[in-house]
Amino acid sequence: MRQTDQGTNRGGTERKRVEAVVETLAKQRHPGESLAEVAHDARNMVTALGLYCDLLEEPGVLTASYRHYGGELRLVATASRRLVEKLVALDTRLAPVAVADWGAASKATSQPRWEMMPPTPIVNLAAELLANRNLLAALAGPAIVVTVDAQGGALPVLMTGEDLTRVLVNLVKNAAEAMPAGGRIHLSLAERAAPAGVAPTLLLSVEDSGPGIPEEALETIFASGYSTHSQGAAAGGAWPTSHRGLGLSITRSIVEAGGGHIRAANRPQAGARFQIELPANVL
Repeated sequence: MRQTDQGTNRGGTERKRVEAVVETLAKQRHPGESLAEVAHDARNMVTALGLYCDLLEEPGVLTASYRHYGGELRLVATASRRLVEKLVALDTRLAPVAVADWGAASKATSQPRWEMMPPTPIVNLAAELLANRNLLAALAGPAIVVTVDAQGGALPVLMTGEDLTRVLVNLVKNAAEAMPAGGRIHLSLAERAAPAGVAPTLLLSVEDSGPGIPEEALETIFASGYSTHSQGAAAGGAWPTSHRGLGLSITRSIVEAGGGHIRAANRPQAGARFQIELPANVL
């Protein structure tokens, strides 16, 4: 197949995936749904858009003559996020405390300072994980079954909903790309008991039924710029995608900023597993 045909096919596949995300999120609307719930779905879509911006900005993805499109798309994503936050802030019933906090910063003008809106940490990790299920299923595509299971984990963590979505989208998209013929992706959340006076640990796992990760890559896969494609692993069928290094480096940074850590491993039954450990913010 000619290179141009391959590019056209890839572009068509990505376009269908984005259309599936839009359609899935649109169908989530139902009578009586609050503005906060609608805004949550909109944030998910903007977060996914931001992730694609990250990938487009990786060296070598776009040629010089097209690189400016990535920057312009980033501006659209940023403006869209600000618009969503404005809509939420306009409904004082949703966040009265936040609106009150902005009062001091807004006394000089008649309008709130939208750009100063602080990020809100997750108060219930289990609920936030389940809320991302439809988005993740749409991103994975119809050939891949995505399941989510939360055994406990209804606790706060030092991570925002947007950051969690970025992490999940990144890991699920990587797993889906490793299984072009289809497969399964399972996300699970559990609690690890802790001694009195110590915050419990939440374990979030993302597993797939794909070919797994090369053993030599397990320790270096989170390094910025690392790609199994550049190491020749794609020829053997294991984790056959490029651009992965940037996304996993970002994922690790987000997790560590929340006080946790992430590790990669291969499942005994075949497939990859990414496990995130996060301390509950309860002390």
